[in-house]
Amino acid sequence: MGRPPEGLPDWRDAAAYARLLRASRTGFAWEWLRRNPAYRRAAKAAAPVRTDRPATIVAADPRAAPFGLHAFEAPDAPVPFARPVWTRGVLPRILEARIDPGGADDDRFDLARLDRLATIVQAQGPEHLLLSDGYRAVRMDVIAGTLLRGPALLRYELHGFSDVDGPLLALRRLLALWRSGRFSQLLHPLEARAHRWIQMLRAHDALVCGASQREIAGELLSTEAAGVRWRVNAPSIRSRVQRLVRGARRMASGGQCSLLR
Repeated sequence: MGRPPEGLPDWRDAAAYARLLRASRTGFAWEWLRRNPAYRRAAKAAAPVRTDRPATIVAADPRAAPFGLHAFEAPDAPVPFARPVWTRGVLPRILEARIDPGGADDDRFDLARLDRLATIVQAQGPEHLLLSDGYRAVRMDVIAGTLLRGPALLRYELHGFSDVDGPLLALRRLLALWRSGRFSQLLHPLEARAHRWIQMLRAHDALVCGASQREIAGELLSTEAAGVRWRVNAPSIRSRVQRLVRGARRMASGGQCSLLR
């Protein structure tokens, strides 16, 4: 049996995946993307450069767009260390805002107040802001003006009915973060399917290492799979591992976008 690719955990080590119990859907989407061989090759070839002043600043890279990102993130960085900045094309929960030079001092957004959480991707057009602790995140696009010139009044762009829920949720999360300095547990609930998604990731990593379905079933589902005639004597375990493997293969072939939507 082969070894896991660089930056990926040993699929047999449940503790190595335990941090993902706190991950959001965007975190799980990232875990799948960083396992994509095409993404790994492209990201390592791009070698993005970051600066800190005070937030993390990275230049937009159009080569990352086919993967749903504004810039490449190192594929060896797992949750909670990665800070992928997803595009609007794959993530609908993005708030848009314009910078207004006016406004009272206590009503202005000061990036320095949240600099420990901030990543900005600079492009020719909007600034793409990510506020994240590695588990939870808020995304905002500044479509006019810049956050890098000091405190500024934000004028939020909300319109219509059909597509307003995602930006409105992002706004509620931003307000809670700004007022308390912490991500709201109510607005960022733990994912109910985290255990299942972790099993799928482990099944994928096992397949990459050359593990058989029997080995995967025995490690992740039941010791009943250890028997020689396990497919006959434990048909329910056989069906479960087949579903697990199918789901893992679907996610590995671009299915992470379904988590973001």
